[in-house]
Amino acid sequence: MNLTLEFAQQHISARINNNPTLGKLFHQIFGVINFGDFAGVLQFKKLVKQVPMPAQAKILDLGTGDGTYAMNLAQDQPKSRIYALDIDSRRILSLRMTLEKHSITNVSTYCQKVETTLLSELDFVFAIDVFDHMLPEEMPFESVYQRMSSGGHFLVKVPNKEQRAVLPKSRLQKHRMNIAGEYLDKGFDLDGLKNRFIAEGFEIVHASYTDGYLSSIAREISFFGKSKGAFARLLSIPLVQGLGMLDKLVHSGTWGNSIQVIGRKK
Repeated sequence: MNLTLEFAQQHISARINNNPTLGKLFHQIFGVINFGDFAGVLQFKKLVKQVPMPAQAKILDLGTGDGTYAMNLAQDQPKSRIYALDIDSRRILSLRMTLEKHSITNVSTYCQKVETTLLSELDFVFAIDVFDHMLPEEMPFESVYQRMSSGGHFLVKVPNKEQRAVLPKSRLQKHRMNIAGEYLDKGFDLDGLKNRFIAEGFEIVHASYTDGYLSSIAREISFFGKSKGAFARLLSIPLVQGLGMLDKLVHSGTWGNSIQVIGRKK
């Protein structure tokens, strides 16, 4: 896949829509401005390469939010059908308007829980940083399994239950709440997430940590740069993106602030 987050952000960013010339210049220089989005798409591209899919795949973006991943997949796989689902009606309405405005026709939107849909025979389902906002009993593993085709793959990425920071925790309390989610203390470690997949009937095909110490430093720098204003944030972008890319190259894989598991329906 040749996923480029810049494609979606050119359509969903209010600042870029309001200032298209300046926005285009920023993207030519920096690419993705938000470090969380930048790090997320780097890891997503790496993970998706491990998921075999037919040319006309049926793909569910579970908890699509602003539709970043759904729109990127729609561009990368024009013959596939992408289903973008979220329970936030405002986000779905905004996404529908964006899809219509830019004539993106292979994305269907759903403002409902997956349990209430008639979706079936899905080849790939993914939930990126979604389940950390849900209690374990609310996570729709069973519903996803029922709606997948035999051999279909399910990717879940969430913050690790054990979060580590480089700067003092007292200075990062607000930042850690932003990235961790309010239910983090009730979340998973890697073994726990793997066991949940297995208990629901999935076969584990991948399990790993991501977002090591270099990414942690980058997030902290990005957070403080943002808190100091737009100019400070822009100055920090090359540094934090460089740290994020380096982290993907040197991360040992023995620990990380995020965990991800891919399961296959038997």
